Amino acid sequence: LVDYLDHYAPLIVPVNNENLFFAQSSYLTDVSITLKELPDCVRLLNQLGSQLYSFTVSIVDVCVGNIDITSEIESIYCCNLKKLKMTIYRNMLAYEKYLIPLLQHLSSVKYLTLLLAIYITESNRFVDGFHLERNIVSYMPHLCQFDFHIRSVLKKSPYIELDTIRQSFVKRKSVDCTIEYFNNRYGQCHIYSLPFIGNRLDFISNRFPLFDNKNTFINVTMLLLFDDVKPFENVFFEHITLALPHLRTLEIFNELEQEEKAKIRKNNYIEFSHLSTLIFHYIHMDYGEQLFCRAHLPHLVELVIRNDVLLTIIDQDNQQARNNCLNVET
Repeated sequence: LVDYLDHYAPLIVPVNNENLFFAQSSYLTDVSITLKELPDCVRLLNQLGSQLYSFTVSIVDVCVGNIDITSEIESIYCCNLKKLKMTIYRNMLAYEKYLIPLLQHLSSVKYLTLLLAIYITESNRFVDGFHLERNIVSYMPHLCQFDFHIRSVLKKSPYIELDTIRQSFVKRKSVDCTIEYFNNRYGQCHIYSLPFIGNRLDFISNRFPLFDNKNTFINVTMLLLFDDVKPFENVFFEHITLALPHLRTLEIFNELEQEEKAKIRKNNYIEFSHLSTLIFHYIHMDYGEQLFCRAHLPHLVELVIRNDVLLTIIDQDNQQARNNCLNVET
């Protein structure tokens, strides 16, 4: 739940001799940018200051290292910032130390969107509604809209009832959550406002409520599956195609053998109509066969797979597997 991260490189903005991101920035009021590190974000906010009205930022590398950015955060003055959207999909270690103080310092925000993955190190509690109200919302007196999807991860996490998390959102009605526990002694909690705003779900197990009659996650295009408790069976993948019809990227971690292979009907192919990227991390052979031999992947162009798994599938001389690989770039 912690070590496997985003594959996509940030847009690295060159810094000039004056240590500025943009040499001519006096008229910038609305900025949308992807940055490598949180210190870059702090530095940019300091540069733009009171002229900034809207700020959308994705941060890729969450390791702050030995750099102390406390004083830089305290010097930020963005009194006219009204719209803030921050995306950090890698598990952030410095959430309590840096990200919370940064958000608290942006008190003028009226419209806030947070898409975060957090590795909790300074407590044994997941991020819940009480935490958000106490540490973020109470510092933004002008806040009128708050959308979020926050996944918090705890090692050796104590068992917590799902209703305990739900009851922490007494002030917010359009919110849902889920808690999952794994054999590797990690636990994770997703909390999200409704309608669901993200296009990505990470470390989703068999126990995640992915399939409902409300089409909650219909706009998700990136999915990372992980389970060390139960295998992903054929019916699970069938349900994915219905729940996530726009899925473009699928990643899988699961070393458990499928238990219901004998129930799979011959020539019953599952179709992933838009899937273009398929990444197998640590998997049982069954998932290679599931996606190559028993699925139709007409738009697959990017594939990451271990050689031994791929060679075993090739040795089966399966026509469907060959068809699925026709457009894969080599």
